[in-house]
Amino acid sequence: MLSAISFKIYEMRKYLLLTLIVSMIAIPIADSLVIQRDRNRNEMYGEAFWVFGFSVYEMNDTDVAEAMGEPFNDGDHTLPPYLGNITYEYPVFGLIFFAIAAWLYPGVGGLQPLWLNFILVLVFMLNLVLIAILLKDKIYNVRWARLFFAGYFIYGLIMSAGGGKLEPITDCLLLIALVLNKEGQNGKAMVALGLSIQTKIYSIVALPILFIASPVSIIWFLLSTLLTILPFMVGGARFDSLIQHFLNTTDYSTYVVNPMYPGLAFDTTDLAISADASYIWPPALIPLIIYVGFMLFTIHRYLPARSAFIEASWWQRILLLKPLYIYLVPASLFIFRWVMPWYLFWFGGLIFLLETDEQAVGYLKEITIVGFVYTLGVIANWPYFILGPLPDFLNNFPLGLQSFIPLTVMVIASLFVFVIWRWSFNRQEAKALRMRSAEERGELIL
Repeated sequence: MLSAISFKIYEMRKYLLLTLIVSMIAIPIADSLVIQRDRNRNEMYGEAFWVFGFSVYEMNDTDVAEAMGEPFNDGDHTLPPYLGNITYEYPVFGLIFFAIAAWLYPGVGGLQPLWLNFILVLVFMLNLVLIAILLKDKIYNVRWARLFFAGYFIYGLIMSAGGGKLEPITDCLLLIALVLNKEGQNGKAMVALGLSIQTKIYSIVALPILFIASPVSIIWFLLSTLLTILPFMVGGARFDSLIQHFLNTTDYSTYVVNPMYPGLAFDTTDLAISADASYIWPPALIPLIIYVGFMLFTIHRYLPARSAFIEASWWQRILLLKPLYIYLVPASLFIFRWVMPWYLFWFGGLIFLLETDEQAVGYLKEITIVGFVYTLGVIANWPYFILGPLPDFLNNFPLGLQSFIPLTVMVIASLFVFVIWRWSFNRQEAKALRMRSAEERGELIL
C-alpha cells in the first residue's frame, strides 16, 4: 500500500500542490467567516486532555471552558446553550489526534486553530490519493468515478480547510482499510477500520462487509478497540452523550435538526409557544415518501437473481446480499433526530465495495436523492425550522448571509481546480490512447 501511495502522490504531484495552494488560501478566509465550533471544541478538549486525561469525557463544554480559562471561555469553543449538557462524545482516537496536534503546536489561540485546519488539509489530500488508488483507471474514463471524485473534493475541502472537522481523519482510516482489503491484507484492514470507528463511529457500516471477507480478521478489529476499552475501564472515559445521540433522546438535543426525520410528522415542537408544546405536521413525511418511492423503483438492481440465491449455500447467500446491504445503508439517515447536511457524504466510501459500475451509478443517484429530500424536508418543515434550527445554524456565520458570498467563491474555486484536474486526466488518457495506437501500428515510441 505504501508503494501505491508513493507512486500515486508522484503521479498527482502537480494537482496536489494546486490543491494545497487553494486550501492554504481558504483556511484563513474560512476562519474569519465561520465559527468552526467542532474544530474549536476539539482544540479545547485536546489541550484539556493533557490536564485532565480521559476524565474530560465526564465534563461538558462549559466545565472544560471554565477550567481552561482564556481563550476557551469566549463562547466560540462550546456548543450552543440547548446542547450545553452534552459531554465530549467523540471516540478516543479522535481525542488523541487533537491532543497530539495541540502538543505539536503548543500555544493556545493564535495560529493553533489554523494549524489544526492545515493538518486536516494534509489528511484530506491523502484521502484524494487513496480514492485515486481505489478508482484506478476509472478516474480517467468512467463518468461516475469522476463525479464521485469531484464530490469528495468539494466535501473534503469544506470539512478540512473550511470546517476543521473529524470527517477527513475518519475517511482516511476507512479508505486505508478499503485499500488494504483490496490487497488481501485483511488483518491490517480491520485495524485501520477499528481506528476509523474510534475517530467517528459512522464508518462502522463497513464492518459487516470486511468481516464476511475474512471472519478471522475480526480478532485484529477487537484488538484495535482496546484503544477505547482501556480508557473506558480505567481512565474515566464515558460515552453517555454518544449513546443518547443514537437513542434519539431529548437529553442530547431538544431540537430535531434532521428534516428527513419522520417523527416530525407526529410530534413537531411548537417553538412559537414553548419547548413542551407540539403539533402534528403530515408534510414532514414527504421526504420519506419520495425516498421509499425511489427505492421501490431501483432496489431490484441490488437484489440477487432468485435462482442463484435459492441454489447458493447460506454463506454464499450472505455474500449475494452485500450490494443490497450497501444500498440500504443511507436509509439510516432517516432514523436519527440529529443529522447535519454534511452527514450525507458519510457513506460515500462504501461505493468502492460495490462490484459493478451500474450499481455504483445507482448508489451515487441514491446519495443525490437523499440530499434532495433533505433540502425538501427543510422546505416542508419550514414553520419549525425557521424558528429554531436555521437561526441557530446561521449564528455560526458572524457576517450573516453575507458570509455565503466568499464561501460560494471558495466552492467555485474548488470546482475550477477540479476542472483542471479533469482536463489533465482527459489529456493523459488521450496521450495514452495515441501511444497505444502507435504501438499497434509498429511505430517506435521514444
